[in-house]
Amino acid sequence: MLAVVAQLGLIIYFGALIGVLTKAPWVYPYSWHPICMGLYGFVATEGILLLQPNVKGKQRALSRTVHGSLLSLALVSAVIGFWAVYENKDRLGKVHFHTNHAYLGCAAVFVFALQVLFGLSVAYAPKALYRKIGQARITRIHRVAGYISILLVWGTLWLAVVTNWVNRNFNQEWIFYLGLGMVAVGLVGQVNPSRLYLTRKSSSVTP
Repeated sequence: MLAVVAQLGLIIYFGALIGVLTKAPWVYPYSWHPICMGLYGFVATEGILLLQPNVKGKQRALSRTVHGSLLSLALVSAVIGFWAVYENKDRLGKVHFHTNHAYLGCAAVFVFALQVLFGLSVAYAPKALYRKIGQARITRIHRVAGYISILLVWGTLWLAVVTNWVNRNFNQEWIFYLGLGMVAVGLVGQVNPSRLYLTRKSSSVTP
C-alpha cells in the first residue's frame, strides 16, 4: 500500500513538472536542467522503491541489477542537468551557487555520485577488496547512504518548487507539495529500522 502511495506521489509531482515544462518557453541550455533533474529524481526514487521489498534468490539478483542500472541512468541525467544550469549561468554572466536550491542540489548530486560509484564498485570490483568490512556491513552502509542521498534529492526537489522558473510558469504549487508528501509517506513508511544498523549482528543479513 505504501509503495502505491509513493508511486502516486511520483506521478503527481512529475506530472505537474511536465505541465510546467509544456507551458514554459524553451531556453537553451537551461530547459535541459528541469528535464534532466526531473528524470534524475524520478528514476532515482524508482530505484530506491525497487529494493524495498525483501526479496531473495534470483529475484533479488535481478532487482539489484535493475537498481544499479536505474541509478546509473539517474546519475547521467543529474550530470547533464547540472551542466545545463551551470552553462546557462555562464552564458548570462550570473553568479553560481547563491540559493539554497543550488547549494542543496550540488550536495545531492555529489553524494548521489559517491553512492552510485560505491555501489558499482561493490558489485563489480574484486570481492577481496571489501572482505574485511563484511557483506552485511557494506549492505547496511550502502542502504543508509542511499536513504540520505534520496533525502537530499527530494529536499532539492522541494526547494525547486519555490524557484523563479516555477513561480513564473505555474501557480498551483500545492500540487507539487501533495506529491512530495505522498512520496515522503511512501518512502519513510517502508523503512525498517532493523535494517539500518551499521554493525553486523548475524550472518543472516541479506542486501
